[in-house]
Amino acid sequence: MTNKRLSFANFPIPFDHPYILPTLFTTMTASALAYYSLQASHHTDLVEALRRQHMRKRRHLHRAEDRYASLQIEASFVNPFEAWDTPSWKDYAFDWVKRTWYSVTTSSKVDPEVLDKAFPLHRPDFDRIFNSVAPSRLTESWVDVEDHTPPQTTFTWLGQSTCLITLDGLTILTDPIFDDSLVLKKRVRSSPCKLETFQDKVDIVLISHDHVGHLDDHVVKQLGNSVTWYIPLGLRDWFVGCGIENVIELDWWQEVRHKERPEVVVASVPSMHSSGRWSLEKNQSLWCNFVIKTKSESFFFCGASAYDKDLFKAIGKVYAPLTLAALPIGGYNPRTIKKSLHMDPSEALHAHHRLGCPRLTIGINWGTFHSSVDGSPLEPRTVLEETLRKHPLPAPRSSSPSSSSSSSSPPPPPPSASSTLTSEPSSKSNNNKNHHQHHQSNSTTTFTTTCLGETIYLSTISGRESSVVS
Repeated sequence: MTNKRLSFANFPIPFDHPYILPTLFTTMTASALAYYSLQASHHTDLVEALRRQHMRKRRHLHRAEDRYASLQIEASFVNPFEAWDTPSWKDYAFDWVKRTWYSVTTSSKVDPEVLDKAFPLHRPDFDRIFNSVAPSRLTESWVDVEDHTPPQTTFTWLGQSTCLITLDGLTILTDPIFDDSLVLKKRVRSSPCKLETFQDKVDIVLISHDHVGHLDDHVVKQLGNSVTWYIPLGLRDWFVGCGIENVIELDWWQEVRHKERPEVVVASVPSMHSSGRWSLEKNQSLWCNFVIKTKSESFFFCGASAYDKDLFKAIGKVYAPLTLAALPIGGYNPRTIKKSLHMDPSEALHAHHRLGCPRLTIGINWGTFHSSVDGSPLEPRTVLEETLRKHPLPAPRSSSPSSSSSSSSPPPPPPSASSTLTSEPSSKSNNNKNHHQHHQSNSTTTFTTTCLGETIYLSTISGRESSVVS
């Protein structure tokens, strides 16, 4: 019996039919997508099982630095927290359908007049910011000691997670973004200033992670090596590729002293988030929060993070009391996906308490970029204000008459800013305990939101009032 060579004559497929090639292409594409989706799902399950295994091994560890150390599986970083939950492909698919539907049926434009009234834009007074010192005083011998008074601590929000802080004579810039648009999103409020107006004053730049909304390559090249960049583990090669070598790469819980000011300590602390500028680079570098401590002040920066009570409690246990904190309150919808990536305003309030009630906490990462599915750009501030009204804190102890008469009372905050004394929302039975912990960390604590370009001078924070100066 002779073997016959196979030919298309043995397979009576009518290739000349107009529908056969599209049908074959569709079938092969669907099969490939199904195969790779199942393979990706299997890989995700495997990584999750390994992550859980590592977490079980860490449960007996008592030091926060050991229990919440960074974790890498198969060259990718993962979150070693109980609260972390990886969204499924169904969640992403539903979110994509929802966003597509909203983009077609709903306008994402916000009434400019309403926005200008509720969320005005201010131009920062850099002359005052960079020359801000405590009010001059005269000694008993009528000697002016203004030159011996330390610089004031100031905070200016420039949009998204971009903040300008002066801390004990040090100028800090965080997650600098000044572009008018990001991928699929446009700014609802332009940046209150240009980087050129103050870039020669910047000493330190903190980068929380490499998402495009927190790391702008144009800003990196513009600032160059004139500043010291503090970045998460795994990002140094990207910076070197941009020609930047004045970079200090930090792992979680790692501390370094700022080389120009050895008394200043910069620490990287854990965050529950992710990284990756593009989908193929997902979690190849770490993400983090930062703590900067000087001799008299301290600053906690959280560019983006989900909420985990044990995590923020561990950070507060190591670094409290804190003078100043910046916590994200936006970007939390849809919760099916963002629950493990972004905290909402009520969770930010819990984080404020777990950190030990910093003297001043400012809500950031909201009201800057907007898409139709995110709701109003002012929603995070509204939700935070409602949460603060439900969970107020008793008024702090009033200062003595002598101290109040020796300094001029600060002006009340403008209507655009909301400033409220807070503690963690809790049951009535725990109020006394929380109030006691609150006074152990800071005698007064304020949680506030500001408008773009407004500057808060911490020396004017007193009792229920805060001075927000534009």
